[in-house]
Parts: sequence; structure tokens; C-alpha cells
Amino acid sequence: MDLRTDYFRAADEAAVQRVMKHGQQPPAEAFESVQARGVDPTVSLPHLVAALRGGGSPVKDGPDRSVWPTGLQPWHPEAPAAAVDLEDPWMTGPWVVELSDETRDALAGIQRKRLPQLTSQWNRTDELKGVERIELMRLIHQLGVLARRAQKDGQHLYCALTE
Repeated sequence: MDLRTDYFRAADEAAVQRVMKHGQQPPAEAFESVQARGVDPTVSLPHLVAALRGGGSPVKDGPDRSVWPTGLQPWHPEAPAAAVDLEDPWMTGPWVVELSDETRDALAGIQRKRLPQLTSQWNRTDELKGVERIELMRLIHQLGVLARRAQKDGQHLYCALTE
């Protein structure tokens, strides 16, 4: 399954949930965003954050918090015991997760002079091997700009995942 991933900034999860609930437009259109073409926030993005912090293995700054859909996930231990509904929003998406502020702050620290080095490091990860270097460099720059604006405005970063 190929997921489209859009990173965006918003004031809080309530603002994101309002947009998702009304369904008039995707969050990438409602908020300032960066289209990342399948750069997963839990697999690929931590490699960039590790490179920003000086290398080493990617470390999660804690789990990404699910913002959408709301309610219990069907696989949660406290969910009612029932057959999984394949039409359940948890199964079909779209999904939105909030990134940690530590991740936002690391991305906000991206400096233009480090773009070639970061691109080389991030391009070595299995998930990004087929991505053109120039496209990856542009994405790193755009994520840095988005994170700096979010940081400056006291906002958080989110990732919308859609099929």
C-alpha cells in the first residue's frame, strides 16, 4: 500500500479534528503543508532527525500521537470484542498523527549549508533509495521551513496519511 504523506502545521489537535470532521478539504489544503510522497513519519522521518542530531540510529522522540480518526482503535485492548469492520475509519483512513515537538525543533534546525550532507545521509535509508537527490534536498529544505514557522508561531507539526 502506497501512502501519500503530507506534513503540515496547525495550532492544535482540535483545529486538525475540525478540518477532518467537516471533510470539506484535506488538511494539506487547509493548513500550510509540504507534500512528502510516502515519507512515513514513523519509519523514514526518524532517519532525517538522527542525521540532524549527528548520526547514529534513528531514535523516536516518543510515539506519534494519533489525532484522526478519533476514538478507540479496533486493536486496542479496551475496544469491544467484535470482528474488525473493514469500513472502520481506522482501517480505511485518512489518518493524522502529531509529531513530537522535539522532532519539530530538530527539523527547525535544518541549515541550508547542511542540505547536501543531510541529503546524502537520508538517501542511504532503504525507504528513500529510489528518490532523486534534488527532490530529497528540496523536501528537507521545505520540512525545515515548515518546522521553523510552526516553532515561531507556537504550533505543532502533523502528518496526514492517505491511500
